[in-house]
Amino acid sequence: MTLVGHPLGWRINMTQPLVSLEVINFEEEMLRIEREMARIVRKEMKYLIEYATQQLKIVTPVDQGRARAGWFNEMKLTPDEMELVEALNFNDVPYIDRLNRGHSKQAPKFFIEQTLLKIGIPTPD
Repeated sequence: MTLVGHPLGWRINMTQPLVSLEVINFEEEMLRIEREMARIVRKEMKYLIEYATQQLKIVTPVDQGRARAGWFNEMKLTPDEMELVEALNFNDVPYIDRLNRGHSKQAPKFFIEQTLLKIGIPTPD
């Protein structure tokens, strides 16, 4: 690129390339980038799921603490560990659904869905 003087101002000559770039082993480099992006996404998803578990523990109503302590998460990867297939937050306490439907005055109805939506995690229909 060159700037050429002109009586009315400057004009840019774009006939010359700005940057010349040669990628050696392009396919190999693209695979490396893909693996790195997958690693970053897995790391971020893991953080998000663990954060959701912490937040769900905080908002769960407490009587004896069983429901609050019942939160866990699980993440399943493809066999090559490149992609996250499934990530779950779950609580196997039998009455968690009743609590979520508003049985306790300590938390609003659907506190689980509200918490996950606030974090940005889609909830099942």
